[in-house]
Amino acid sequence: MEPEILDYMRHIRPRIAATTYHRKLWQIRSFLKYLATKGKAISEVNRTVIEEYLAGLTCSQQFRQAICAVVREFYDVLRLRHPGFCPDENPAAGIEFKPDKSGRLFKVPSQSAVDKIFARLYEQDGDLNIRDRLMAELAYGSGLRRAELAGLDIEDIDLETNTAQVLGKGNKPRVVPLTSRTAETVREYLCRRHATRGPLLVSFFGRRLGVTGVYEIMRHRMGMRPHLFRHACATHLLKNGCGIRVIQELLGHERIDTTYIYTAVTKENLREVVGRSHPRNLMKI
Repeated sequence: MEPEILDYMRHIRPRIAATTYHRKLWQIRSFLKYLATKGKAISEVNRTVIEEYLAGLTCSQQFRQAICAVVREFYDVLRLRHPGFCPDENPAAGIEFKPDKSGRLFKVPSQSAVDKIFARLYEQDGDLNIRDRLMAELAYGSGLRRAELAGLDIEDIDLETNTAQVLGKGNKPRVVPLTSRTAETVREYLCRRHATRGPLLVSFFGRRLGVTGVYEIMRHRMGMRPHLFRHACATHLLKNGCGIRVIQELLGHERIDTTYIYTAVTKENLREVVGRSHPRNLMKI
């Protein structure tokens, strides 16, 4: 790893969660690869170079803004550690974005799309297939993040109360309920493994699955990223009448504003609910 990246990652590591660490590492590496293709040294970067890089990305404005923040932070650290390699001013400091007031999420998969994924998972047998099914049940049934999935131990699961002890962002623990399907899958999975302690989700070689492993398995074998299962969990609960405060506790959000964003109801859904439920639509004239 380049010394500049290494210093940057060491600087931010104590203050951020593991998933944020890996995201920022990927983002700054991608930026430096772009500079290499353009024949630009780190010290030669100006605002125009960064704006051209951001403009060429195929992503949402929110994600583009997050990448810009990482580049800005990288140059702040570079000025402290390697001032000779840094431009006189932070080249990302003056870049501004128009406010995004849409509050939209990634496209949340429908209930039928999620059902199809589970139908495929339940058609397959074998230890690894059952593990993958359990991963999906936990992500969708309890709204777990990929880091929370990777960090689960067998001892964290209580099948008497159908709950799991989860270590969330900022090392904050919470207890989440398990659906009946999840509990059944846990029993089947542990019976196959003959294990009572240690990591819950393991690889073919019996080692704990890391955050990247969880992500790759869910993306390639299920066709859906872990966080989309989490979005689907919250959104489908809301559509079925679950209270927003309950969803906040389930997902482990400190602020309820975050939960409102995750569980945003589309205008189409709103029209559908009003059309079905409003007394003025139900009245016969």
